[in-house]
Amino acid sequence: MTEKRAPRDIVRLIGAHQSFVICGHMRPDADCIGSQLALYHALTRLAREAAMWLPDKVPSNCLFLPGSGAIRSTQSPAPLSGVAIVLDTPRPERLGWIAEYVSSLAVVVNIDHHESNTSWGTHNWADAGAAATAELIYLLLKEMKVAIDLDIATCLYAGIITDTGRFCYSNTTPFTHRLAGELIQCGLSPEAVAEKIYAQNRPEKMRFLGEVLNTLTIDAGGALASLRITAEMYEKSGALSEDTEGFINYARDLAGVKVAVLFEEAADHKSVRVSLRSRDKHINVDEIAGKYGGGGHPAAAGAVIQGEPRRVEGRFLEDVRGAIARAREAERISGGK
Repeated sequence: MTEKRAPRDIVRLIGAHQSFVICGHMRPDADCIGSQLALYHALTRLAREAAMWLPDKVPSNCLFLPGSGAIRSTQSPAPLSGVAIVLDTPRPERLGWIAEYVSSLAVVVNIDHHESNTSWGTHNWADAGAAATAELIYLLLKEMKVAIDLDIATCLYAGIITDTGRFCYSNTTPFTHRLAGELIQCGLSPEAVAEKIYAQNRPEKMRFLGEVLNTLTIDAGGALASLRITAEMYEKSGALSEDTEGFINYARDLAGVKVAVLFEEAADHKSVRVSLRSRDKHINVDEIAGKYGGGGHPAAAGAVIQGEPRRVEGRFLEDVRGAIARAREAERISGGK
């Protein structure tokens, strides 16, 4: 990502309004929540009224982020008012039950870094070159002339390390590292943040992970790895939906794997949540997910597909195998370059 300036019309809009509602997507992650909180701290410092809403609760590993207790997730809130600023959300459907409240507002600002962003909202700033939405919020705060203090730095840093896979994913850029360095200079401890996010696992999650790993299937000559989560596994282990965060990486990180898929059956067995990861530049999982109404990034995407779970899985895996076959052919033609 280049260090371009945040869109000035968004800064002018913020300067012209007093009340804001900052929203994020279903099953929020640290990038979504950290971006929300960083902007919330900035707006309150500028004497603006700001409320934060999520369609789901803040996961336990993000509760340490400064201000997280102010985020609301109870359904049927009082009618929202002011300017909606929706973060890390490529499509309005990802807002879940909050979507109808946001759609009732006259001004909706959408700030996001997903390639699948549908350019929705009255003001849209979608930059797929950003490693995380937190990077965009940093640029926005700079344009707003808001100093980055320890609280804001901690929130932004949490979003960046999670969406870059601790700086291991291909979306990590020189700008990402420079920004991380600047945030660390604000006084945060990288060790302490990582400890809170990654090292607070409950025994129930570990037992749950064991059940999920037992479903591991290798296909397409070792290039495709898939995992499955059923409603019964949740009941047996006492795990929570947030516990699945990072599970797909156990499939992704296998030697020789090009695409990893995680299927999660709905409790009513009528739909499946699918997560995808790609380690091959010729395989764009955003395109695969897009066929089913989902999306994300070329290397990480997802979708929710209606239908009987086993049939959905079979059809979906056929599409992934096809993508792998085309990638192999492209690599053969290019001579492996």
